[in-house]
Amino acid sequence: MSAAQDLQDFEQSQLDTHWLYRQGDLVLGPLTGHQLVEKLYTGAISGETEVSSSGPSGFRRLKEIDAFKLHVSKAAVKQKVEAEARALQARRTRQRLIAAGVAVVVLGALGFGAWQISRYAAVYMPDERVTIEVDPPIITTAKRSATEELFEYPGEPKRAPTVTKPSESTEPTEPTAEKPTEKLVDRAVDRSADRFSKPEKVAANMNLPKLGKGPRPTGKVITDADGMSTEVNYDQASINRVVKTKQSSLFHCFKEEAERRPGFTAKVPLEFTIGNDGRVAQLWVDHPQLKKGPMYDCLLGELKKWPFKSYTGERATVNLSFTIGAKG
Repeated sequence: MSAAQDLQDFEQSQLDTHWLYRQGDLVLGPLTGHQLVEKLYTGAISGETEVSSSGPSGFRRLKEIDAFKLHVSKAAVKQKVEAEARALQARRTRQRLIAAGVAVVVLGALGFGAWQISRYAAVYMPDERVTIEVDPPIITTAKRSATEELFEYPGEPKRAPTVTKPSESTEPTEPTAEKPTEKLVDRAVDRSADRFSKPEKVAANMNLPKLGKGPRPTGKVITDADGMSTEVNYDQASINRVVKTKQSSLFHCFKEEAERRPGFTAKVPLEFTIGNDGRVAQLWVDHPQLKKGPMYDCLLGELKKWPFKSYTGERATVNLSFTIGAKG
């Protein structure tokens, strides 16, 4: 009993003693043993910290001194528990951040999806506020860029003669002889004007050299008001089917224009030409404010997707008219 009491007294005396301790290259202190124990539990020092109670010499590790062995063990356990608690807290915090990030991404995706759906519904789905009516399509042959005149027709005003400046030379010039072919044509027209009412008959009765015959037309041949023959090979029924099936794909272009122009109402005639490859080659919008711009680009982009059949001969022109109205 006395030995235990003596050990306890010795340890107590060591705790009451003043100690120096090393921290890196520095020697700090003095501190009492109780203050060293407090630093031990707070983690400021550890069992590996060297201490000395006899001045700058005689340093030993704290865990080798009997008075501090128990405290070193308890401090190590306490620090281990606290480290595990901190790690657990960090994992929970990280999990919460990940969950919050996933929630933000999901909500953002849902919000974007809802916005896309609402935009799609506003543009592509029926809207009671915007009405679009379509007139039946009219398919014609593309017009020529310039008329070709072969003869001067009877009854039409004569062309103005070409005026030439007189030559600076003083020598008399001989009159230019008329070309035989032109003279022949004029005489034939004068002789036949009273007997024939159509220029085609006049041309048929002229003794002109015959031109070489071209290849035999493979499609339907029509004659316009000027007497010009045109070969038509496109299938109007097929074009009508494509127009009827695909015309609703243009509606979103008009609805987007109505969104850009609140209260927009107009009759918008369209005319587009189908190339021989079956793709829309040109588009005209017969509206002073819509000849160019976003709606024109949208319409042309959609029309280029329409699957017309390829064909030969003169190109087909389709006329469509859309009436856009807004309900209050």
